[in-house]
Amino acid sequence: MIRLVITGNPGVGKHTSAEFIAEKIQGIKIIDINKFAIEKNAILNRDRKYGIDVDVKKLSKLIDYEIRTTTKDFAIIGHLAPYVLKRSRINFVVVLRRSPYELMKTLEQRKYSLEKTRENVASEILGVSLYDALKTFGKDKIVELDTTAKTPEYIAGEIMLVIQRGGSGKIGIVDWLSLVYKKGDLRNFLEY
Repeated sequence: MIRLVITGNPGVGKHTSAEFIAEKIQGIKIIDINKFAIEKNAILNRDRKYGIDVDVKKLSKLIDYEIRTTTKDFAIIGHLAPYVLKRSRINFVVVLRRSPYELMKTLEQRKYSLEKTRENVASEILGVSLYDALKTFGKDKIVELDTTAKTPEYIAGEIMLVIQRGGSGKIGIVDWLSLVYKKGDLRNFLEY
């Protein structure tokens, strides 16, 4: 049974890649963590500036029940995955990464506030999603994919290869901090 997680910062291509995965694996159940939290009322509050504040404990219990009771292959999509899922319930974890330069443009197009854009880009540069996924799921289940300048369909194909190979892949392939430093843009992205 396929028990896949696709995680990463907002704007890296999680949901659009998942749509192509759904086309390739007939009958796979796609669980969007954010939508699931809203549907199951696992929300503490909503804020115009910061978005939704999720009740992580409640969401974790609800999503665990959903996973335990499903007999279908599933893919769970969302940056909250490391905070609400258990290692033992998952086979494969794909952490999507994107160049901070490209990510900034994507988040601006989505009309994220400057503060929220900077927060997410800084998180991407520092590899927070990868770190959190490693902490929760362990390196033996994780594959890191760079989505920069690649189509969601191509990324879905890469994810399919991960599944076919039984999860073998690489981590540590992305180093945005060095890239940004070499280009002299560290202060532009990280205020210090």
